[in-house]
Amino acid sequence: MFETIQRGSRLAGRLLKANAGRLAYPLKLNWSLTYWCQYKCKTCNIWQRRPVDELTTDEVLTFVHRNPAVSWLDVTGGEIFLRKDITDIFDAIVDTWQDLFILHFPTNGFQTRQIVDAAERLARSRVPHLVVTVSVDGNEALNDDVRGIKGGFRHQMETFNALRAIPRIRAVIGMTLSRFNAGRVEETFDAVRTECPGLGAGDFHVNFAQVSDHYYGNAGDDIAAPRDVAVRELKTYRSRRALDRSAPGWVEGQFLSGLERYLQSGRTPMPCHSLRSSCFIDPWGVVFPCITYTHPLGRLRDTAMQLAPIWDDDRTATTQREIWEGRCPQCWTACEAYHSILGNLARPFRANAL
Repeated sequence: MFETIQRGSRLAGRLLKANAGRLAYPLKLNWSLTYWCQYKCKTCNIWQRRPVDELTTDEVLTFVHRNPAVSWLDVTGGEIFLRKDITDIFDAIVDTWQDLFILHFPTNGFQTRQIVDAAERLARSRVPHLVVTVSVDGNEALNDDVRGIKGGFRHQMETFNALRAIPRIRAVIGMTLSRFNAGRVEETFDAVRTECPGLGAGDFHVNFAQVSDHYYGNAGDDIAAPRDVAVRELKTYRSRRALDRSAPGWVEGQFLSGLERYLQSGRTPMPCHSLRSSCFIDPWGVVFPCITYTHPLGRLRDTAMQLAPIWDDDRTATTQREIWEGRCPQCWTACEAYHSILGNLARPFRANAL
């Protein structure tokens, strides 16, 4: 308990500093460990890449040991459980990063045994908050159609139910709204609840499909849900969550309010903390502001796997100012929104994002 309080206090202190100015080192990393994926989702082209020369185990572990001052980590892919060394990577992270307060990773849920084994191992660590998101895009037929793999829904439900049974693991369903499943949030929620008794609105997260050249590889693709349909569904979903008075519930409510504003205006609803308190690292160690802004800032392989030389570079600081002023591709994704909300406590939503 004392260590949890210590880690939480350090994170809170860094978030307060982020409210006042750019941090000397990111408190949050969004880190993609691989672009390999066995699904073939219609909203994402990562699975088409067949990547080579991704960071080796030794390079990843070197990065972990040389960059220990991380408080909040999102590990993503592709599907991270296609890396045979994922357990070694998680072990190094939880053993080395003594400030780590939140560890989150999404998964397609297909490799149930590997995912559950890793979650059980993480649950024995000292990291206070462990969150796993299992992606779902509809009821069984719709999900398997959108995600391009027969039997996917059954694996996803099996994985989610197994994760819910692990003490200290916060398991969440994540649904991404797109033109392929617009208008079917309630149907999806009901389908998942049938498979997962006791599912509550707080266990079900709704996001909006985004485009990115360097991450999703879907720039130019027609994937967006009709905005009027998406806004209508968000209003219904927000009403489901209205009774959640917890601190995480408040943050999620702010995220959904911002998402509605984003859908209506096409503008990021508040100053974004990309490069102010966070950044994105791809599987080759290239550092970007976030998953959306295709603006590479440097390669970890050129800095002996140390992030500071890239973070401290004048070009990075200049790019951060552009993002802060809204001169970047506009988006509102969970990977940037949550710490932006907590880093803008004294700032209201932008007037032009109504």
